[in-house]
Amino acid sequence: MDNFWIEELFYGFTLAAIPVIIHYFYKQVFRVCVFNGVYTFIFYCLYYVLSLALHFSSLSGTYILLMNAVFIILLGFLYKGRTAWKIGVAFFIIVVIVLADIAMMVQVQNTTDYIFSLFFSKILIFLIMQIILRLAQSIGDGHLNKGYWMILFLCPLFSIIGIHQLTMNLSYRIYSNMFPIISSSLLFINLLVLILCDRILRIQSTQIKNSLLEQQNAYYIHQYLISKNRQEEMSKFQHDFKNILLGLRSQLRSEHEKVSMKQLDDLLGNINDAVGSCNTGCMIIDSIINYKQKIAHQLKIPVNLDINIPPNLQLDSVAISIILGNILDNAIEACKANTTSDPYINIYIHYMNESLFLKVVNSYAHKIITNHRGNIISNKPDKYKHGIGLSSVKKVVEEHQGICDISYEDQIFKVEIVLFEISKELNVKSN
Repeated sequence: MDNFWIEELFYGFTLAAIPVIIHYFYKQVFRVCVFNGVYTFIFYCLYYVLSLALHFSSLSGTYILLMNAVFIILLGFLYKGRTAWKIGVAFFIIVVIVLADIAMMVQVQNTTDYIFSLFFSKILIFLIMQIILRLAQSIGDGHLNKGYWMILFLCPLFSIIGIHQLTMNLSYRIYSNMFPIISSSLLFINLLVLILCDRILRIQSTQIKNSLLEQQNAYYIHQYLISKNRQEEMSKFQHDFKNILLGLRSQLRSEHEKVSMKQLDDLLGNINDAVGSCNTGCMIIDSIINYKQKIAHQLKIPVNLDINIPPNLQLDSVAISIILGNILDNAIEACKANTTSDPYINIYIHYMNESLFLKVVNSYAHKIITNHRGNIISNKPDKYKHGIGLSSVKKVVEEHQGICDISYEDQIFKVEIVLFEISKELNVKSN
């Protein structure tokens, strides 16, 4: 068999490793595929066939590189995640493939070297991907500012353009020994950029977790003060109860019924006006609602409760803090900005068939801004500081296999959430 066909046979054979590596990397980063396994397999087979067809075509190297890059970016949309991350991760995959291939191919002098370089380049690509997955575990999730997004996109882009221009320039080919050094250096730079972004995301994640812990501590402290106040009121009432009854008895005997009735009404009023109107026995929900209700009360925003959950219900405190805390924060902000109509917040929480049903309805008057995907975005100048927001609520609900529906119409904003299999998913102990 002619050496040309032997080389092309091994090229086609080793090329099959590229779709496998790409799918593996995408799956580790984004975790969830949009389509089922069969459709994903078909798309990757199509990518393999198109890549092979481009290799045998008479098109220029620049056009083939561009088309392969487009294919890899499109493959990223087979997975769930932010578009910016899909493109950023795709750029990194492309730069690794290109630089690894060039680093190995420049030293090729015969068919044996070529075959060896084909196998070794694919092994090198896989090892680099594994290193990235080990060192940068936060990529694919979280938010970066515009400067870091630019670095994440432009660094691999300029690396690809630069190394491609060098390989196409005949005057540089006489220095072929420099290509492995240049490729390795560019790979190292791109690796550092990705690790830098990962460290930033980890710092942001830590800050968010600390913020959540501070909020939870505030909720629990407030609930503790409510319980302490309620206990003191009950102790005082128990201490004075006998004397109050003796006073009422004497007044009734002296036929002072109106005075006695007034004292009874005052007494019942004191009992009904106990501090903290949410007392389901579920500590995390009671804490959050009572804390947010206190803030709403200070802003003269009425909060109406319709809550029916078992007292021994155990929930993921972090998840509930994100969901309920963010929703109520948004509701309070919306009502605070509402100057055209009466503000209000209605909270409905029910538990049935091992599912938690949560609905928060509030008035609003401001204009709601959405992005190109229909997601609501903050209209405040410091968008990043203002919450993990509704996008984070949606994410947490999805992680718990729940349902989240957000609607707004006629100055009424409504968030409805259902969390299924609470006792199983959130480790509720069954008696």
